[in-house]
Amino acid sequence: MGRQCLLIVCAAALAACTLADLPPMDADIPADWGKHSTNEIGSWPALEWWREFGSDELTALMEEVRERNLDLRENARNLRRAQMALKDTGLDIFGAPSAGLNASRGYSGADQPGGPFRGSGTQNASASIGSSLGNLPDIPLRHATALRNYQSAEATVASTRVGTYVTTAQAYFRVLLARDQIEAAKSNLERARVLENITNTRLEVGQITPLEALQQQIQVRQQELNVLQLQHSEYTALAALALLVAKPTSALQVQAGTLAGVNAPEIVPGLPSELLVRRPDLVQAEIGLRNARADVAIARNALFPRISLTGSSSLASDSLRELTSGGVLSLSLGSSVVQNLFDFGRLGRGKERARLNLQSAIDNYRRTVLRAFRDIEVSLGSIKLLEMQAQIQDEQLRSAEESLRIAELQYTEGAVPYLDLLTAQQSLFGARNAVLITKSAYLNAMITLYQSLGGGWQASPED
Repeated sequence: MGRQCLLIVCAAALAACTLADLPPMDADIPADWGKHSTNEIGSWPALEWWREFGSDELTALMEEVRERNLDLRENARNLRRAQMALKDTGLDIFGAPSAGLNASRGYSGADQPGGPFRGSGTQNASASIGSSLGNLPDIPLRHATALRNYQSAEATVASTRVGTYVTTAQAYFRVLLARDQIEAAKSNLERARVLENITNTRLEVGQITPLEALQQQIQVRQQELNVLQLQHSEYTALAALALLVAKPTSALQVQAGTLAGVNAPEIVPGLPSELLVRRPDLVQAEIGLRNARADVAIARNALFPRISLTGSSSLASDSLRELTSGGVLSLSLGSSVVQNLFDFGRLGRGKERARLNLQSAIDNYRRTVLRAFRDIEVSLGSIKLLEMQAQIQDEQLRSAEESLRIAELQYTEGAVPYLDLLTAQQSLFGARNAVLITKSAYLNAMITLYQSLGGGWQASPED
């Protein structure tokens, strides 16, 4: 028995050595990553990162998503299933216990020569309990794999949760963007109608041709159509948001009407060593790598004799009544070592497949690390460029407003042709829309950065 326990301990030690820490390749980490001074490194996103945008309505929507979202509910059930599977696997370390209770009664007899029939009865009872542990060296490896699979399920739940929150924030901002665009389109429509009155007045006095008045009418109709299209976009965004909170679209009320009240938070990523436990996909890739290494160890163990341990105890008596008082107790403990002599190379090929899978897991892990740093770099670069773009577009909007004001005055006086007025008008309409789209893109870039940094999730220390 002591030797068998020693084998289990040795196998567990082998598993621990096999699953050593696996840091990413230095070449996979950007050269300037993590070189900020302490004062330049900001905090990582909190779990409720959406509060940084300063919108109480968005925070309330996130609470509804947390309580009502159907995908998150299914995720909770999946995690519960993973917990039960882990418990089942953990019980395997105790083998496959079994128990039995048997009782029998018999009667036999025979005719005696020249005498009466004589018979005799027999009865007996027995109870037994036993357990079997097969392939001892693989038990700690398989249990460690099951534990990591549960941790992977946790990371999957976290990834879905972060993705759902990100989708909710983006849908909410799409609603506000559509409302801002509708207001801008209504302002454009009002301005186009003012210019339509001017062209009609000049047409009545013979200062312009009917073509110019018709072109301005077309501009008015285009802006009317634009308002209707944007209203449809608003409804579509509301429908997407309603689905996230598991409500009919008609039951969802979004009070905010503009992006103007939404803050644009600032965030700076932390050190790369923290990133490895803050992104669910990185944790899952590392778990896949560790499982692949465990599979290699299991395939290697298969080349050696298979060690099994069995034990049982039984109690027998002549009757069920005497089973607990006068029974005979017997104990047995045994072990077996089995080695395949010829398997047509199947075990060797299994080991080679495990090694190939390990190489694939290594590449997948590196690919995930590279993608994680790329996502952050792209998000940070996009935020910086969008900030500069917003400044330029604000200046363009002010210039376009002044340009149309001047063109309108000059056109009213007949100093410039209608084409100049039309160009100035279209420039202003385009500049207004560009400003709104850039602000929305900036907010979405911030959301993407939060997601790239793991959305506030962090693997627990024991993971």
